[in-house]
Amino acid sequence: MKDGIDVSTAQVHNSHEVKDRPATAIITKLEFRPTGVHVEHTKQHDWPDVTPPGWDGPLQYTLWIFLRVNGVWHGSGCIEYWRGCDQNGGPPELFAKNWYYDANRWGPMTGHQPAPGELVGFMVSAGDDRNAGTVLLRERSYVATMPFPISGTVYTAPTTLDDVIPPGPPHIPTPDSLDEIRRQIADLTKKVDALLARPAPVYRSPFPAIPALGMPPGTLVFKPDPPA
Repeated sequence: MKDGIDVSTAQVHNSHEVKDRPATAIITKLEFRPTGVHVEHTKQHDWPDVTPPGWDGPLQYTLWIFLRVNGVWHGSGCIEYWRGCDQNGGPPELFAKNWYYDANRWGPMTGHQPAPGELVGFMVSAGDDRNAGTVLLRERSYVATMPFPISGTVYTAPTTLDDVIPPGPPHIPTPDSLDEIRRQIADLTKKVDALLARPAPVYRSPFPAIPALGMPPGTLVFKPDPPA
């Protein structure tokens, strides 16, 4: 997993710097609703709460957006989330109006409403990054890049086997390993031959007298035919 953009070259506005923060989380789902953005990520239950000055309750993480303006990536932590917050920030069609609307805080991001399909990035960070607020744990997610969505779009993180198990070098048998395989096959062949050469078992079972047939008690003997 890696960032969708080079965060070391991105200009950060109205938030704490991200260049020195390790990426410890992955955004697994972004649901862009007409009423707000629903976020799911892998640190949803792990990052600590923070209570900014003047707040009567805690926040947990911040949703960032990265915009490419005049060939340069600009980013900001704009929307705050608390535990149990199902959505926030309004529809994507109004991000410029609701998220980054003050030139004194967001500089060249201000008023830049991405066109549908324009490449943008999203990230979450622990704590309150809007207005460079209270942050106790300096961690973030990887930056997920995608075409700018319209209301109703759902982003889910791509999952491939390579993300879970990095591919290793192909296994090429050596002469020694081939000899070992041949030896094991020969040992198994001997064991099978020995089993086939064993005499067939004889099964004996006592049975009671059957007066109606005039048969006294005795022993039933069964010997299966040997294998062909």
